[in-house]
Amino acid sequence: MEISQLEAPDQPFPLATDACVMLDARYLNGKSSGIGRYTRHLINHLLQLDSRLRLKLITHPACPRPVENPRVESQTFFAPANSLSTRYLLTQSIDFSGVDLFHSPFNILPADLPVPAVFTLHDIMWLLDPTLCTSKLWKRLVTGTFYRTFIPRSVRQAAAILTVSDYSQQEISDYFPDAHKRVDVAYNGLDPYFRPVSPQKGWPLLSKWMVPGTRFVLVVGQGAPYKNHAAALRGFIEAFADDPEVYCVFVRRLHKSGDAELRKLLADRRLNSRVIHLDYIGADELRALYTLAEVFLFPSLYEGFGLPALEAMACETAVVTSDRGAPKEICNGGAMLVDPTDPAAIAAALKRLVADDALRLRVAEAGRSRARHFRWADSARQALTTYRRILQYPPPRSS
Repeated sequence: MEISQLEAPDQPFPLATDACVMLDARYLNGKSSGIGRYTRHLINHLLQLDSRLRLKLITHPACPRPVENPRVESQTFFAPANSLSTRYLLTQSIDFSGVDLFHSPFNILPADLPVPAVFTLHDIMWLLDPTLCTSKLWKRLVTGTFYRTFIPRSVRQAAAILTVSDYSQQEISDYFPDAHKRVDVAYNGLDPYFRPVSPQKGWPLLSKWMVPGTRFVLVVGQGAPYKNHAAALRGFIEAFADDPEVYCVFVRRLHKSGDAELRKLLADRRLNSRVIHLDYIGADELRALYTLAEVFLFPSLYEGFGLPALEAMACETAVVTSDRGAPKEICNGGAMLVDPTDPAAIAAALKRLVADDALRLRVAEAGRSRARHFRWADSARQALTTYRRILQYPPPRSS
């Protein structure tokens, strides 16, 4: 999804001197991902904010030139972003001539970089509790070992660390006390694409799945355990088992393994086919779902930020989310908060919002007001502030 032109023009914010930043853009690979969107927004707004800044991108072979701009150069690197090849081979394969600073927008840095480095550490869930990331034992062992090894090394190596919420900053600082003064918060932004659509435009996009006017609770997110989808469905069942008029729309993939509990809940006869499961939808359909849902349910156990809740609030839909961590911080008065481990609390919040039109509208309006605070231009501005600090006062190179 490209940057919307509805966002207000950015004010110039140049670096102290002309600079060249190398940015690893391999998540711009033709597939939709949160880090990919973060990377694209960051690049576009960096270029808007600083007319002297030059970027050298490391790109994926599937998308070798993701940005067309005279101040942007690209060179490809064959390996996956989070890989041993990134850690140990990238610096041998990439031309760093003229580069002043390196920025990785994901969770690791290459070793032996010839310039100061920044990386964006979105969260440290893999370090704190790998069971929240995956239910697969082999993946906890393999991927968990990878992150437990290379996130700490990247933290020690980085001149600065960007993260996406105050909550993540505190988690990182608690886990890595020596890094506290090097962690800067640059909130994620909201693409202005996420705004309400009229029922006349929205329902035709959804009519292949449900009758226009259907009342539904929406749940969106990948199938990782931290998304807490089993508790979300338990809460829905408890709230609406006896109400045949309310449906639940789940936007997520079901996995062959690891989703046994969710599959069992989906087979509950009380649901009577009132769960609509969608494993993939387009951006227009997602926006229509956000807008036309009665409630957006987001009871995550852990988030570095929680972008879906923000998108739903921007579409003027009442949100129910977790009473802790980043969701509480990001929503901050713009959502109804519940204990995500308590299906009864989830059910009570859902029932109140669906039954009380005035309350639902108040929560939706509070969410819309809160969502206005998050702009990608501000995120890029903080990144530039961090770049400036490093380039004016370069830290010693770490081995």
